[in-house]
Amino acid sequence: MKVYVTNPHGYCLGVINAISEVTKLRKNNPTSKIYIFGMLVHNKDVKDYLENKDIITISDTSDYKSVIDSLEKDSFLVFTAHGHQKEIEDYALSKDLKVIDTTCPRVKENLNLIIKELNEGNDVIYIGKNNHPETIAALSLGKNVYLYEQGKDFDYNQIKVDAPLVINQTTLSHLDLIDIHKDIISHLNKAKIVDEICDATKVRQIAVKNIPNDVSLIIIVGGKESSNTLKLYEIAKKTHPNAKVIKILNITELNKNDLLGHNYVAVASGTSTPIEVTNKIISYLKLI
Repeated sequence: MKVYVTNPHGYCLGVINAISEVTKLRKNNPTSKIYIFGMLVHNKDVKDYLENKDIITISDTSDYKSVIDSLEKDSFLVFTAHGHQKEIEDYALSKDLKVIDTTCPRVKENLNLIIKELNEGNDVIYIGKNNHPETIAALSLGKNVYLYEQGKDFDYNQIKVDAPLVINQTTLSHLDLIDIHKDIISHLNKAKIVDEICDATKVRQIAVKNIPNDVSLIIIVGGKESSNTLKLYEIAKKTHPNAKVIKILNITELNKNDLLGHNYVAVASGTSTPIEVTNKIISYLKLI
């Protein structure tokens, strides 16, 4: 089988930093309790890898006070690459936990920009996926941060300024943002648009868009919780309507029936997908 591989694939810098920081923490503290508040990155293979090192992911973080109260004093509590609410960090510190922040530098840059605008008395329109950790972190910064969710009506009457900051979750589709920005400008022509899709996400989206048109099957590899992986899948469906597009976590989810009748297949992966997972799929396909 002929295989087209989009590049880059493998971890982005933010994911590399987060995983490296946590594994180093375990190495330097071999007997300490280490907990991650939510998924460090949105990939089950990474979660399993960390749990094999006795680094425990706390999946249900909805009642953060109960979660934190249940942890042993002097444990490490790691906040994920997606950002978090400051009130949760403050509560953890008040309970004598050792806090480690692995927030992606690009996400942190976004959050700092929002804080700056709020301190100047401005409103912020945040384009994001409701209940995504990155969105939750942004909305927690102040009551003048308003969520614009794709596919849902936005109440422009909420905005009390002429030139609000418009900023977005870093893992959205750059294609979707074009139409969203047009809609916002049609209502608020002085809005300050800041396109904050991270470079690692954008370059992968462009690579999927540029998959050869004669590819008949596109395989997107990544976690089901991963927003950037989902966007790759949606872009592939949109830009290659004649191809079959599937999304899988790893090779165990690759159904042989999906490969029938296809001689030219493309493989792309999200920013939190381990490169060895993608390479294993590529090697398997080349042998068919």
